[in-house]
Amino acid sequence: MKNIVRIVAKAVGVVLVFVVVLFAVGVLWPLDRPQPGMQHDRLVITGAVVVDTETGRLHEGHSVLIEDGIIKAVADGIETDGAVVLDARGLYAIPGMFDMHAHTLKMAPELMHPLFVASGVTAIRDMGGCIGIEDAWVACADDKRAWNDAVLRGRMVAPRYDQVTSLAINGGSEIPDSVDKALGGETADGARARVSYDKARQIDFLKTYTQLPRAGFFALAEEARAQDMYLAGHLPFGVAASEAVDAGQRSFEHALLFVWDCYPGMAELREKGDLFAAFTNDVRAKMISDHDASHCDHLFAKMAAAGTAFVPTHTTRKLDAFALDPIFRNDGRLKYIPGPLRMLWLDDADGMAARAGAGGEESYRAVYEFGIELTGRAHRAGVDVMLGTDAPDSFAFPGAGIHDEFAHLTQAGLTPLEALQAATTVPARFLGLAGQAGVIKPGARADIILLRDNPLEDIQAVRQVDSVVLAGAIYDRSDLDAMLRAVEANAGSWSMWPKFAWQVARSPIMLKQFAD
Repeated sequence: MKNIVRIVAKAVGVVLVFVVVLFAVGVLWPLDRPQPGMQHDRLVITGAVVVDTETGRLHEGHSVLIEDGIIKAVADGIETDGAVVLDARGLYAIPGMFDMHAHTLKMAPELMHPLFVASGVTAIRDMGGCIGIEDAWVACADDKRAWNDAVLRGRMVAPRYDQVTSLAINGGSEIPDSVDKALGGETADGARARVSYDKARQIDFLKTYTQLPRAGFFALAEEARAQDMYLAGHLPFGVAASEAVDAGQRSFEHALLFVWDCYPGMAELREKGDLFAAFTNDVRAKMISDHDASHCDHLFAKMAAAGTAFVPTHTTRKLDAFALDPIFRNDGRLKYIPGPLRMLWLDDADGMAARAGAGGEESYRAVYEFGIELTGRAHRAGVDVMLGTDAPDSFAFPGAGIHDEFAHLTQAGLTPLEALQAATTVPARFLGLAGQAGVIKPGARADIILLRDNPLEDIQAVRQVDSVVLAGAIYDRSDLDAMLRAVEANAGSWSMWPKFAWQVARSPIMLKQFAD
């Protein structure tokens, strides 16, 4: 009997050693990362139809001169001697596009960046961050600054990161245990301390979240102004949108903003504390039937006057409405999403469907469609609408998710030009980059997308990317296809499971979320 026990114990030990070794191999298993193209000192794109994203004019047969990653001239007959020539006859040139609401992971260079670039997204506003301590899962400010510098120097294929934000400020529940919880802004003093804390880390703006208390929000806004920072993000449940505009919040995220804020019963719901718990089937129906259009009109006017932007990310609400839809759940683009993340996405969809209850699917779909309608009304009232995907939130695909959002914007009534501006000129102006990004004109950075069809006739022409010029480096269709194949191979690798487990286990931010 003792011999059997020893044999079993030995076998178990061998199996455990094998599992540990296999796990370690998976963690260390290399992933393919695309090699950056050569940055050309002098590059001339010839024969393109240049799309003027400011006016909507098409300049046929123009050439674009690029030197050291900057556009120097856009005209006919540019001298090509001594230059690398990119023949763009029959193609439409648009500026590189922004995704103004995304979240990047530590593995973004292997799993996300190539998807953005291959879809023509050459800059993102990352709406996630850290809290001054290293994180193994979330991309932190230093990661993004390093990636941005690498793009400028031609050392990485990635979108630009023009600004970096804080960890979402949510009243303290989000703060890892090793950090002072007061920095979550539960009190006015804590909120002021948070501004100074993030300012010292050279954070550009502060992301507000739903559970940030009123006192903390207003103190945060006041101190942010004093320290030349700004607020962007969710509208805290305890604050009305008009109050947040008056306090200086520069952008609101997600399509429920107007659905909620223009509901006459919103003040009563705010008193309940947890708005999501109160967002029942009956309440969803009332938010549409009892909608106060005059309240929204007043809010639109206030936002337009203040320059407060709106990033609707309608795909996040499409998940609510189509959680059980087999076509939605089996999107062909899932091949680019790692297995562990696909599992979480599907689990999120299942949970949404379970919470919807009887009639919930219909009411969620009605809210989703009403949100799109309200985006159109806001735009027509003069609110700056910016394209954002919330990738890689559930079924918000990095890069290709812009196609879904363009469809939402045109469904809302934006023209193809206006939708394109929501991803080019409007974000550039918001970020203080007017004339430097979002346009093809002298002095702008050399981020240019060559399309096979005219996006001013059909915005979905953005799907037909022929080539991408990023910081003066050329990536033709074969290069872009190679990037996509590499991401597909990385996402399908067995090593994703140990990599994800290892990184999440060493992430203070994720561990805090799971604990809550």
